[in-house]
Amino acid sequence: MNYYESIQRSIDYIENRLEEGIDPGDAAREAMMSLSNYYRMFFALAGYTVKEYIRLRRISLAAEELTSGGCCIVDLAVKYGFGSGDAFSRAFRRITGYLPSEFRKKNRKYYFERMSIMDKYFEIQDKELLEKYPDIKVLKKLEPVRVAYYCYFGKDPETNAFSAVADWLNRSGLKADDRKFRVFGYNNPSPSSPDQTEYGYEVCVTIDDDVEVNDEKVRVKMLEGGLYAVTGVRRDGNGDFGEEIMRAWQRFNSWLEDSKYIYGGHQWLEEHLGFDGEFRHTGGIDLYMPIAERNSADFEKTLETEKPMWTAVYTATGKDAADKARGYLLKWADQKGLFMDGKCHRFFAYYNHLRIGFDDFFFKMCITVDGAFETGDPMIVTEEFEGGEYAVMKSKYKV
Repeated sequence: MNYYESIQRSIDYIENRLEEGIDPGDAAREAMMSLSNYYRMFFALAGYTVKEYIRLRRISLAAEELTSGGCCIVDLAVKYGFGSGDAFSRAFRRITGYLPSEFRKKNRKYYFERMSIMDKYFEIQDKELLEKYPDIKVLKKLEPVRVAYYCYFGKDPETNAFSAVADWLNRSGLKADDRKFRVFGYNNPSPSSPDQTEYGYEVCVTIDDDVEVNDEKVRVKMLEGGLYAVTGVRRDGNGDFGEEIMRAWQRFNSWLEDSKYIYGGHQWLEEHLGFDGEFRHTGGIDLYMPIAERNSADFEKTLETEKPMWTAVYTATGKDAADKARGYLLKWADQKGLFMDGKCHRFFAYYNHLRIGFDDFFFKMCITVDGAFETGDPMIVTEEFEGGEYAVMKSKYKV
């Protein structure tokens, strides 16, 4: 169950008890969330707080009864959980603009519709596919969203990236249970093999347009949206996600083969759902797999396996590192006769894109060579590219 379904489950719980007392804690338990995270996720999806939603739905039902029958106003107040007729009248006027008596006399209409999170956010899916993969749902297009983000490269990147974002949140005054933000993350770059311990992880927190970020590490950007398939992942008995995430991606791949979709060209995402007061991740994860309809894809993207290979590498730093690295390596390759030796050489580049425009930006330019190749230049070293499976997207490059 993904968290959209969890919130829908709590809404169904609320709707069945609008004429009774409703404890938000019970609704949170129905969604299998802590109360603070339930409040945050409910607001993020519904656009209303839990208490606002309950109040609006109760007033809507009371308004219908006012105009369709001869119910006493005090009886309606009691029926829908208001402490007194006066409290009911004040709430009714605040929401509809009329006192209950005026509303009935002028035969006014007010209706606040029962919310369906699933209809709001998810595409109508093939029945057979949904029966075979009930845990995978297709989101309607996720719109681009403004985020504060930080990417850490090294060992244990998830922990270090979350730590930096938590520090920023504490300094900024935002709270881990703030109802306005959602938290996404993804590898950047991903490890090239299961044994690789150093790789990158980027954490993104959605923020409003009026939130200013002035921090040495945390930056602001628009997180690309798109069409996604979503499934929920929960911790195993040891509190880990690794095996569960692997199985979820295997299931995604099987689902793709049976569906009308292909793997999309936008960023895959992990949405982190639960946090304690110190911004430690305590809940589950929803995985977002980018997809596109087979007949509407406007890009050429494939999964390819690269074998290990030797490369000659030049690394430049500084704001103009990209131009310096390309210029230096291409000139060196020409002088070494690599363009005329009859061999097929390939060029690669790797850079820390988060630091583009900063003095510590680096850019590594690589060209494939034989294992015994000697560069003859102390600035150019040979390194072995480990290889692995990559998503490859072909595009045109203008010089």
